[in-house]
Amino acid sequence: MEEAFEKLKKDGKNDVDSLIQWMKNSKVIDDVKASEEKARSLFQDVANKQCVELANFKEALAKLAAEQKKSLEDLSNSLVDQGPKFMNALMAGVSAFKEAVKKP
Repeated sequence: MEEAFEKLKKDGKNDVDSLIQWMKNSKVIDDVKASEEKARSLFQDVANKQCVELANFKEALAKLAAEQKKSLEDLSNSLVDQGPKFMNALMAGVSAFKEAVKKP
């Protein structure tokens, strides 16, 4: 999971919104408003919500695992499995945006 997180961080996608989306795509949280709000609350103590550090993410994930009565390893594995797909989708979106901006 650390490697996938570091790739997100390198691309500037380690903000709360992107991390929540990663958790949704990985099925770590449900794609419903209540689940998203609960997950967002796990990041309330993070000083910079635009640049979440790995330690803060792991802490939030550990709390989520405890709430879901799952192991941190299970949630981490889910994130790792979806990490490349999530990154590819993000990069495709960025590329499409850049292309749209280039056109007059």
